[in-house]
Amino acid sequence: MTASPIFIQSPQKMDRIVTLDVLRGFALFGILYAHMIFWYAAGPLPQETYQLYKDLGSGIAIGTYMIFILSKFFAIFSFLFGLSFYIQIQGLINRQEPVISRFGWRLIILGVIGLLHHTFWRADILSIYVPLGLLLLFLRNLSNKALLIIGVLLVLNIPTKFAELISILLRDKLTLLDFDQKIAGAEYYAILSEGSFTEMIKHNIAAMGDKYIYQINSGRLIITLGFFLLGMFAGRMQWFENIANQARLFKNVLKKSSWVVAITLLLGVGFGITTFMLEIDVEKTPLAGWLGGFMLEFFNASLTLIYITGISLLMLKPRWSARLMPLAAVGKMALTSYLMQTLFGVFIFFNIGLGLFTKTSPGTNALLCFAIFGLQILFCRWWLTHFYYGPIEWLWRSATNFKWQPLYKGRQTPNAPAVD
Repeated sequence: MTASPIFIQSPQKMDRIVTLDVLRGFALFGILYAHMIFWYAAGPLPQETYQLYKDLGSGIAIGTYMIFILSKFFAIFSFLFGLSFYIQIQGLINRQEPVISRFGWRLIILGVIGLLHHTFWRADILSIYVPLGLLLLFLRNLSNKALLIIGVLLVLNIPTKFAELISILLRDKLTLLDFDQKIAGAEYYAILSEGSFTEMIKHNIAAMGDKYIYQINSGRLIITLGFFLLGMFAGRMQWFENIANQARLFKNVLKKSSWVVAITLLLGVGFGITTFMLEIDVEKTPLAGWLGGFMLEFFNASLTLIYITGISLLMLKPRWSARLMPLAAVGKMALTSYLMQTLFGVFIFFNIGLGLFTKTSPGTNALLCFAIFGLQILFCRWWLTHFYYGPIEWLWRSATNFKWQPLYKGRQTPNAPAVD
């Protein structure tokens, strides 16, 4: 979530930083799309709400979300967080600054921002990233082998799938923690469609526990940690120092990930046909739901790697680099852009704003997503021509360093902004 530096000296560093910014921008687009499709809802809704629109445009938008978006873009963001973590820790070590106190304080500030964001929108991810980031401080000295093995196991959600299997055998239930989806969905529906600003804030605060129940039941909490570890591993291996030198490795990962995606798709189709012919209700048959979810974890992780390696390789091609470059501006202002997306979504759909919740179709919402992201690109490019950092990044950096940092580019300052 950190903004990449604007002032960069070495050409090799520039290649690495720009690629990471493009990946951040790409991830932010997917995150926006994932939330816009169903009216920026940050919690469960009544099942019939998802089936309100059955037009072709909505079918395409939802299908795109289910196959290409869901669970992939938060994973890209998590990988980049882990990679940035490594870069920043190395920077502290090189400057001989205390790692735990400095980075811990940085995370605490981010946690405050996250808690404030959660009170406004209950799906805030910062309040998940911060405790996991603090855990990273104690995992940063793991060996490369341990990072890779643990990271892969967590990314594939193996601990959760193992716990689910035990739950099925002992309780005949797939979910680990009990959660009444119908009651929670009805309550949240009422907040979105009728709730006042005060009611929304109270509901979001009370829903903090529900968010962690979802994170545990879905395994997303440990998947996020897994991508943190893989990002840190990639940083240690210096894979993004000069991507041109790593092109063969990236192509190999891309090829193998593509094979996994193809195989899991075929298995998924076969699984779907089998359950249909045998009239198995996956939602009411825990073991069938477990098996389908297990295949989905491999599909999601592999497609995430395809996105990361594919875009990195495209950035080596001048024409594609020029096409993808607008994403870098959003990526440099990742935290500001993320919070800005919430303002757009809440204002457009919630009762405290325009109140368009369920009044627009998922197809229309997809078009709104492209429009909003286009505006974000224009705003971020304009902002960065005048300022060194995004506004929230600047406040975060200033609070971290206990002094106001240079912001406006109009004047030449004796000390250029530090490169993290």
